Amino acid sequence: MQREEIDAPAGRAQGRSVLPGLAVWAFFLTFSGQGIRNVVGWTPFGIIAAISGIALYAAFRLEGHRIVWRALPTAICAYCLWCVASIAWTQFPNETLLASALMVATTAAGILLACALSLRQLTVALGRSLEATIALSLALEAYVALFLKHPLIPLYMRGWESVPISYFWSEDRLLQGGPIQGIVGNRNPLAFIALLALICVVVRWRDRQISRSHLVVWSSLSVLTLALTRSATVTVAAVICAILAVVLWWLRHVPREQRYQAILRTAAACLLIGLMALLFRQDLAMLLNRSSDLSGRAIIWERVIDLWKQHSILGWGWVMYWQPWLPVFQTLVVRPDGTPTMSAHNAYLEALFQTGIVGFVLILAVVLLLLARTGRLALRYLDSAPSVLLPLLVSAALAIQALTESRLLSEGNWMVACAIGTWLGLHRLTVKEAERAIRTRIGEDPRQ
Repeated sequence: MQREEIDAPAGRAQGRSVLPGLAVWAFFLTFSGQGIRNVVGWTPFGIIAAISGIALYAAFRLEGHRIVWRALPTAICAYCLWCVASIAWTQFPNETLLASALMVATTAAGILLACALSLRQLTVALGRSLEATIALSLALEAYVALFLKHPLIPLYMRGWESVPISYFWSEDRLLQGGPIQGIVGNRNPLAFIALLALICVVVRWRDRQISRSHLVVWSSLSVLTLALTRSATVTVAAVICAILAVVLWWLRHVPREQRYQAILRTAAACLLIGLMALLFRQDLAMLLNRSSDLSGRAIIWERVIDLWKQHSILGWGWVMYWQPWLPVFQTLVVRPDGTPTMSAHNAYLEALFQTGIVGFVLILAVVLLLLARTGRLALRYLDSAPSVLLPLLVSAALAIQALTESRLLSEGNWMVACAIGTWLGLHRLTVKEAERAIRTRIGEDPRQ
């Protein structure tokens, strides 16, 4: 297969397209939505998101694109439908109805983008949106540190009598070396955004899409943001992604007939390293300057599991983020500033708690299928198309972050997973059609 077959979308309208620009906005809106909410509030943000979704769908239809239903990722679509189905048994009817609508919209956005844009276009759109987030985040932190000189609260909270520390937009820690929170108001999502931006810029440079100066500037800013956020989970994810990239680079220099054995040896070594990390997890936590209970997450997980046992098969009902006004969450795990915790801080446990064993199995299938299929594709095109490394590295980062954060199941992380899953399906169909065409030509050639 050639590079063009990897990069081609399902069908593209001729002429100038607005979808690449809308894709940048869609990724920015879903990854950096909290920054917009901190400015305008929740209701105006909902209106902005709804208008953006309508604009994306309208552009998709007007430019002549189509959804290739056979290419849709089965596990991802099944989990989305399962979340919607939980309306029938949920303990939180109103919240589940709203969360289900958001899940459908986010899933649809990822599918539409994958059906309309090539892999290169998706990479460019994702990269530009993340770069914008990093630039705005560093600018915000610099403004707070140099001019405001005290913590900044979300603008829509200015009328509140008091604002809890965990709701601060920026804690004014840039000059202290961090951790900074950026426009997203949280260091862990900002760190993950920086990691994805670093992956995008390196892959685009290897694919000769950007200049060396672009690589130097944005990789430097991404690494700086990673350092200033001090996120242990994302640090681990960055190390694993770096190791994965090095292994893939090494495999390119291994003769084809020896690669299978090299892959087996590498997999065995990775398994051994993983087991050692599990055995020495307390030492690893100390090395990363974290407590052995992962900054209190162990307590959250224990209480979430206790709740899950009450509705083990179907779960409590899909709510996405934990709404603080719901009694079950108000006192489940209270943070030092008196506010309730907003998530399970583990996407797999979150799925188990909200959507039961069925949802847990589906999410596990989503992650494993993404890793398996992107890994197989990366190995298949190892010698010809650097751009195909992006789905694997991003999928690996998503899977690792999901161990300590629930964001895989919502907003930007979920939209990226949907886009990658759909693109994989489209690529599979493209390959099958190419192989069928080759067989047809051979069959029609009387000399064969």
